[in-house]
Amino acid sequence: MTTDKDSNAFSTSATMSESTLRGIGLAFTNLSLAVFYLAFAFANAKSFVAEPRLSVLLIVLMETIAAVFLIIRRDPDETEHSWQTWTTTTFGTLAPTLFRPTDATADLIVGDILQVGGFALQIAALLYLSRSFGLLPAYRGIKSSGLYSWVRHPLYSAYVISFIGYWINNQSLANAAVAVFGTAFLVMRIYCEEALLLKYKDYSRYADRTRWRLIPAVW
Repeated sequence: MTTDKDSNAFSTSATMSESTLRGIGLAFTNLSLAVFYLAFAFANAKSFVAEPRLSVLLIVLMETIAAVFLIIRRDPDETEHSWQTWTTTTFGTLAPTLFRPTDATADLIVGDILQVGGFALQIAALLYLSRSFGLLPAYRGIKSSGLYSWVRHPLYSAYVISFIGYWINNQSLANAAVAVFGTAFLVMRIYCEEALLLKYKDYSRYADRTRWRLIPAVW
């Protein structure tokens, strides 16, 4: 016969096991991100030293700034820890670190314009989010003005624009694949994030007011 004491002990043990698994998963994810980031930063920095180009400088700055905001983020009120969210978050975050510079000697102006625009949007979105920025889907309150009055995920919009700009300046099949799959994972992250956020009435009201998720008048 199971007593209340036994049930409580089992529940506590299960909670501790789940917490331990999450901790291991987070540590593994952080380690993976650090390794991929260092390889990415080294490759682009080496290229910049050999042949200074704005495209390789901006992509490194973009990922470095995102990492800084990730470090200073505040704890969320609720976080989603399903395997789907871990998968989309991990691969979506790793994708940009797989970009590699080509042996081009100069950038194309259209590529630089897109990257500068994407970089500016990223800075604006991150400054507005401040410590509410994070990786896994989480509720840290609702941001609904500024860029967030145009689309619900302007930071992801900034990434897509930068992906395209970087590929234009560093054209290769590998970089094209990174841009396509990186964008696909950003879209999946949006669905995962909104599955959590739409549980909150303030976000539901915001989503009703702000129709577009990523690109105005498109989606």
